[in-house]
Amino acid sequence: MDQLQFDCNSKLIVTMMKSLSLTVLTASFLITSGFSQDAIEEDVFEYTVGEVDYLTGEGFNVGGFLVPEIFFIGTGGVTEPGSDVGDFANSEHDPQNDVTVQAIDVDLILNFNDVVTGFIAGTGFQIEDSVWEAELEEAFLHFNITDNLAIGGGQFLNTFGFQAHQHVHGWDMVNQNLINSRMLNEGHLFTQGGEVLFKTPNSGLLSLALGGVRSHAHDHGHDDHDDHDEHEEEHHDEHEDEHDHHFESHDAGFNDWVLSADYKFRLPFDDSVVLSTSLATGENGFGGDTHLYGVGLQKVWNGHDHGAGGPDFCTGALMFRTEFFGREVEAIHEDGDVENFDDYGLSSLLSYGLSDATTISFRHDWVSDVEELELSDTHRFSPSITTYVDPAQRIKLRLQYDNVQSASLESEHVAWLQVQFQWGGDGGSHANHNH
Repeated sequence: MDQLQFDCNSKLIVTMMKSLSLTVLTASFLITSGFSQDAIEEDVFEYTVGEVDYLTGEGFNVGGFLVPEIFFIGTGGVTEPGSDVGDFANSEHDPQNDVTVQAIDVDLILNFNDVVTGFIAGTGFQIEDSVWEAELEEAFLHFNITDNLAIGGGQFLNTFGFQAHQHVHGWDMVNQNLINSRMLNEGHLFTQGGEVLFKTPNSGLLSLALGGVRSHAHDHGHDDHDDHDEHEEEHHDEHEDEHDHHFESHDAGFNDWVLSADYKFRLPFDDSVVLSTSLATGENGFGGDTHLYGVGLQKVWNGHDHGAGGPDFCTGALMFRTEFFGREVEAIHEDGDVENFDDYGLSSLLSYGLSDATTISFRHDWVSDVEELELSDTHRFSPSITTYVDPAQRIKLRLQYDNVQSASLESEHVAWLQVQFQWGGDGGSHANHNH
């Protein structure tokens, strides 16, 4: 076990060193803005000079322009007898073991006088059978040309809707939304290329991105938890029909390149409402094109102004968020035949702030059945309670229950207990953890 941990730590160090090199190279190509992609949702990170608390990392920086953050996320799950918590995982960042290290996120925030900013993120996590993996998630720079225009590039989480650009420590729930897991390459669309950001009136932000897609290193096939080995055997017996082809569900996602646009803005007559529209198109694993679109809405009641351009969710506030994804997939068979099919899904979240430290939430997820990909119609109902247990709000506990209704699952019930520790950066519910 010691050797395994040493290997994992070595991988993380190597990954972070590579990310630094990538960022330096990126600077000579494209650099990105002084405002973050989720500026309309949360306070922009601001570095302030002050005393350093080395126990929590608050106030710690390197040279006044480099701020590190470390997040440790451990999760345990309990299911019905005879079931496996891994059956409920829909992405490689969902918990896949009874007790697991869901993520160790190491982030570096760069800020050069609010003109050139950047972000580097590496993560280590455990997949099935507690096997360790490590990967570079983001390494980009932004250059703020004007107050309203920025360009940038590198490797980044493509912005699509409310959830896709968030790291695991920024999720509202233990696991990824079903629509993101199914339609956005396991929830995170890693893009290597450039982007342009336009800040618009009403705290709006238009993000345009173009680049290659960095596929996940491991295809776990968790979409609706099909047993692919059994399916492959079944299809070998059905090859008598030349038109009976077996598709792997992950190949419906973006595989080579992607062009995307995402626009979020507050209503001019009600700044407590945020609307989101998103589009993306690119080549999939079938050799055809996938066209993805999304629309969303977020409304906050009894919010308080924390300087983010509108009311924020906090004590006594009620927030409702919903978004719909749909995609059209073009699949090209080996014999040249072309087949097209559609896929749809909806994710909704209702949260209430019992205090600045404690939030109760309820999420409903739905994704449609896709016969061509052998994916089942699935509903998931998830109540949760999240609370910070320390005054500095750096230790967070979350208790969540999932009820999953799907023909592809034998079990319907799983309960989660998650603990998160943060070192560095700003703690608390208003910290800018999604960059």
